[in-house]
Amino acid sequence: MKITVSQLQEMMDKRLEQNVDALIEKAIAPYTKIDPSKRPNDYDGEQSRYSKEVTKQSAGFRKSYSQLFNKEYLSNGGFDDEEDLLNAIKSGFDPRLKGLSGGVGSEGGFLLPDQFVARIIDTALEDEIVRPRAMVYGLKAGKGRTLSIPAFEDLNHSTSGISGVTAQWTAEKAQKAETDPKFRLISMKTNKLVCYTKSSDELQTESGISLSTVINGAFSKAVIFYSDVAYLTGSGTGQPLGVLNSNALLTQAAESEQTASTINYDNIIGIFSQLAPSSFKNSVWVASISTLPQLMKLSIEVGLGGEHVRILQEEKGKFYLLGKEILFTEKVPALGSAGCLGLYDFSAYGIVMREGIRLESSIHEGFRNDLTSWRMILNCDGQPTIANSLTCLDGTTVVSPFVQLGAVA
Repeated sequence: MKITVSQLQEMMDKRLEQNVDALIEKAIAPYTKIDPSKRPNDYDGEQSRYSKEVTKQSAGFRKSYSQLFNKEYLSNGGFDDEEDLLNAIKSGFDPRLKGLSGGVGSEGGFLLPDQFVARIIDTALEDEIVRPRAMVYGLKAGKGRTLSIPAFEDLNHSTSGISGVTAQWTAEKAQKAETDPKFRLISMKTNKLVCYTKSSDELQTESGISLSTVINGAFSKAVIFYSDVAYLTGSGTGQPLGVLNSNALLTQAAESEQTASTINYDNIIGIFSQLAPSSFKNSVWVASISTLPQLMKLSIEVGLGGEHVRILQEEKGKFYLLGKEILFTEKVPALGSAGCLGLYDFSAYGIVMREGIRLESSIHEGFRNDLTSWRMILNCDGQPTIANSLTCLDGTTVVSPFVQLGAVA
């Protein structure tokens, strides 16, 4: 039987591929052979080393709690459900609470098990405006409060190139142009978002309302609402720096002689024209709910027949303005104020969340009235990842991922 050169080459390639696969499998065997009687966070020896590797810093869009902190296993701390956990925290004497490290048991404060934190964080993700569209970083417990994120200076494409990197067509053997990329560090320091409420012991026992329904429902909504407000309008002092207070924010001024507390078509075109081209794909409109009547009245004339087409369109429960989704909310200023309407690309916004949520309870403040006080504490921070607006290649056009309508008063 004769073997051609091509057949021989194919046989050699196949043998080499098999050998490489065998070597790879042998190399990773210590990391993949896991004792089935052990949970992922109980690995030892080589497995512990591998576990440490996969807990490196990760970031991304729309990541769940387990993805953000690289958790293969979410512990429930030995509690059946939220009701069981909350009753234990309220009593303060349950021996299972000793496993919730980092809390202050004598004061009724404990770190929630991962399962319960994940439910709060992941549920909130669906209802928030900024976080699902932002770049979110996880800060592991015990790693302090500060996280530094590297970024480029990208302010002027006409003089500084793209992200500080210039390019030039050169002939063969010609000297290549030097580039001087400009970097900066964004320092994010987590701040405490403290949510506070009280529950009535009498109401709980007589109405049959579960403690978890009262507490978890209230805190989940509060975490969603107040963190989102800060990412939009925060001052940056003791709280995140919101988009509407960013140096990168551009403002479209009201038209001359425009009636107070109105929105017209020129306002919307002006906002859109200042949006950075790279942000067209990811941007969404964010509008105060008080702007809805104004936007619903806006239309443009089409054709010689004078037919008017409304610019605010609805499709399957979502609203669109000039083809971009618009989110109506109470979290931005009301109609007539700066920021009542804006077009934003939140992929240019960074958020850092520290691992874990702390829950504290106390009966002392409301002891005479049978009231229990509850506090939930989330540590997070946020700010735009760009320092300023961008001058385009033409040297005159200024754009930004964040553009708002100015005050119309």
